[in-house]
Amino acid sequence: MKQFLLTILLCSVLLFAQSGFTAGKNGIHVPGARPLNSGELFVMGGFEMASSKEPASIEGYLTDENGVQKQLEKDSPSNSILGYIGYGIFDNLEVGLNLNFHYDGNAAKTKLKGLGFGDLGLVVKVAPPNQKILDKLNVSAALEIFIPSGTNEKGLRPRHLWYIHKDNTTHPYSAADFAMAGTLYLTLNINKYVFWNNYAGYLRTFENGENIFVWGSGLTLFAYQWVSLVLEASGETSIRSSGMMQGFLNDPLRFSPGVKIRLPKRTTLAINADLGMDLFRKRKLHRGHPITVKNKGHEYSYTVPGSPPIAASIKLSRTFDLSWIDTDGDGIEDRWDQCPQSNPSYKVNRRGCTVDSDGDGIADDIDQCPNTEAAVLVDRTGCPEDLDEDGIPNHLDKCPNTKPGDPTDEFGCIYDEDNDGVHDGKDKCPGTPANAEVNDDGCLLDNDGDGIPDIYDKCSGTPAGLKVDENGCFQDKDKDGVPDEWDQCPDSRESEIVNMYGCPVDSDEDGIPDFMDACENTPPKVVVDSVGCRVDQDKDGVFDDDDKCPETPEEAPVDSTGCPLDSDKDGVFDYIDNCPNTLARTEVDENGCPIREKQNLDKVARRILFHKGSEKPLNSSYTALSDIVSIMRHNKTIAIEIQCSVKSGESMDPQELSNTRAAFIYDFLLNKGIKEERLKAAGYGLHFPPDTHGHTKLNPVGVRLLPYNMVIEEQGDKK
Repeated sequence: MKQFLLTILLCSVLLFAQSGFTAGKNGIHVPGARPLNSGELFVMGGFEMASSKEPASIEGYLTDENGVQKQLEKDSPSNSILGYIGYGIFDNLEVGLNLNFHYDGNAAKTKLKGLGFGDLGLVVKVAPPNQKILDKLNVSAALEIFIPSGTNEKGLRPRHLWYIHKDNTTHPYSAADFAMAGTLYLTLNINKYVFWNNYAGYLRTFENGENIFVWGSGLTLFAYQWVSLVLEASGETSIRSSGMMQGFLNDPLRFSPGVKIRLPKRTTLAINADLGMDLFRKRKLHRGHPITVKNKGHEYSYTVPGSPPIAASIKLSRTFDLSWIDTDGDGIEDRWDQCPQSNPSYKVNRRGCTVDSDGDGIADDIDQCPNTEAAVLVDRTGCPEDLDEDGIPNHLDKCPNTKPGDPTDEFGCIYDEDNDGVHDGKDKCPGTPANAEVNDDGCLLDNDGDGIPDIYDKCSGTPAGLKVDENGCFQDKDKDGVPDEWDQCPDSRESEIVNMYGCPVDSDEDGIPDFMDACENTPPKVVVDSVGCRVDQDKDGVFDDDDKCPETPEEAPVDSTGCPLDSDKDGVFDYIDNCPNTLARTEVDENGCPIREKQNLDKVARRILFHKGSEKPLNSSYTALSDIVSIMRHNKTIAIEIQCSVKSGESMDPQELSNTRAAFIYDFLLNKGIKEERLKAAGYGLHFPPDTHGHTKLNPVGVRLLPYNMVIEEQGDKK
């Protein structure tokens, strides 16, 4: 963190700093701070094309020495061919040469149109010694000299700010003056994934005395991958005593997104766009630079913007290794050395690799067996491996796992007549069957010590002390899995489940052995029948021990104590209640149905009918819907669930139609002032689910209303 903050502090003056003169292996417009390695030759060529829908001048015309205006056309081409070559003399010293060609298109039928040379640039770049490419921070400095070798009477767009002379003629392709720049470079390497390359420099022309600050910065993401993303900004600005910020924005300034693609043989393809300030704002005359150019005895005056609004470039570069370094000191230069880490004391061939005549991977200088056959594995001395140390090499050893000290024949195998793995001189049981497991003495194994060798023992692991038969299995007269010596119930049945003592198991202690018990894990001290199950004489699902109403009719819904349910609390048990959803405090008849029909939600629901295949209700249904509204307004603590189904064949999508009908009733009640927290709605396609009391035939097709109690926080519904 401290290192990062220190870097930010050092770069505060160089924010978004970027070089526009030299080229390098990192960045596009931005070279990294580290020079080329010793002996590296870097060659770059590129093409840059500026594009704009506006004329080359801000006025849109040129004015000659007689005041005559010559109209410029739009979309006139303005291109450059870029070239740079650099060479690393030492690891911290690089020299370079920069030469460009420029072309400007239609120039109002003047002779300014055409191709010309740019100024020649010479670069010397120096870095402190012992900086590695993976260091977090690299710094360097460069001295750049520009020789006025460019064409003087061609071009419309000045390629650099110092080509524009305040009191003299401007030459778009050349400064027509010597110039020198001192440059500082800084590169921050962030976790090998991001390179932040920075540049800042001071440039001065010799004769005209312009003072220019050149700057820029660029981020390279995934710098070591085959595709890298680049985002850069760069600019040139005159050093002024006042108006620095305005000049900074009006002078050349560009933002450059791009990509770099790494190709084979250290070749790189870079593609980028350059976005000038006039792309983001309107071109105005006071933001430009007035210039005068001469051509064939004529003078032309006009104003140019600081940077083209849009430009694009493509660059192809390659790095050649011309170094003479011999890192391993074997007499073969690294660029030709295919084995750059070879031992300097060993003989090497012309490729720089250690001589290994028999190809076993061991240099001849230390190979104790120099004529080993091909494909034979060798040890570190170059001799064939002998892993079992029996004197027979592995590639000839037919028995590669013999024990140390055992006598062997010419094939590496021990003398073993019965083939049990124990040589005859040590074998105490020389006639053991083939492939049988034996101990160190060559005798058959008997792991459980029951007197029956493992090869014949069908019951391995027999506990010690038990009598066994000829197969090595313990004796068990009643076949219950308990040895006779331990069996306390020696006459149990074959199918019985017994405990460790051979007696029948009664896990729940209800008096019925497990093998007869149809109901395992019954609670202690409860009454069970002959198969171990609890008794429920009235078959209501509540066992007699817990049943407070032991004579409930069969299939009658009951509560946890076995007594008939009265879910709607109308005094009529559910099993005889023909109207199980009666609202609270409603007067009912002996069948549990409301005496007043308008209070019977089931009957009201039956009156809600829809046109066939439609979610539109019949006109008569609105009376039933109004009755529901009335019921809910007079019963503030209930809510209802609206359930809808449709008849078979009524719709291609029964589920969708039932959903739509339920939603219609829901919206109707909502619009009548019933709060949404008192309503639920669902469609069930062709079949209703059972209601909360298990009823499924209450209203098999159409609408069903199921009330449930809830607490309403606000008092009452809207009227």
